[in-house]
Amino acid sequence: PLPHGIRPETAEVCLFTKDEPNLSAEQTENLYRKLLIQNGIRSVSQIISYKTLKKEYKLFEAKRRLLNRFDLFLSDDRIRRLLPSHLGKHFYERKKVPLSVNLKARNLGKELQKHIQGTTLPVTNKGCCYTARIGHTGMKADEIVDNIIAAAEVIAKKLPKNWKNVKILHLKTLKSVALPIFTANISNLDE
Repeated sequence: PLPHGIRPETAEVCLFTKDEPNLSAEQTENLYRKLLIQNGIRSVSQIISYKTLKKEYKLFEAKRRLLNRFDLFLSDDRIRRLLPSHLGKHFYERKKVPLSVNLKARNLGKELQKHIQGTTLPVTNKGCCYTARIGHTGMKADEIVDNIIAAAEVIAKKLPKNWKNVKILHLKTLKSVALPIFTANISNLDE
């Protein structure tokens, strides 16, 4: 979670939901839409049930259109493990993997806002550089600084060996060079 949201109000968010028993795909989507409105969530632009995903987004071209249409994908944590086979590799290559949310959470509004206005740092075993989105160019400089500090604190807690594993931090836009904002002391670097 970040102190200042990184997505503009116009960002398109898609939510994949579990199929509810004895309800059609459309009824399931309406049920979850009402649930989100009751919890004050208006930033989710489309809800797609698992049944609809399997039926309407079978073709490669349909999956590609779905991928390009939304900025962020969320998924009910109960169906998260079923999605990779239906979404295809392009969601993973473009780093638009659906984030798991608990739709049974007591405070659903807070749970969803944490994911919509927060960021992720996908760590893989390929290479040593990782990227996290912490803002956009329309934000004020002090908001970006707050987000950088919040992200750095979480990274320091979550990485193995904590902050000692961070060698250098860069700040970069899509078209700029990477500007270093932190470099570890030589004494901190392992061999």
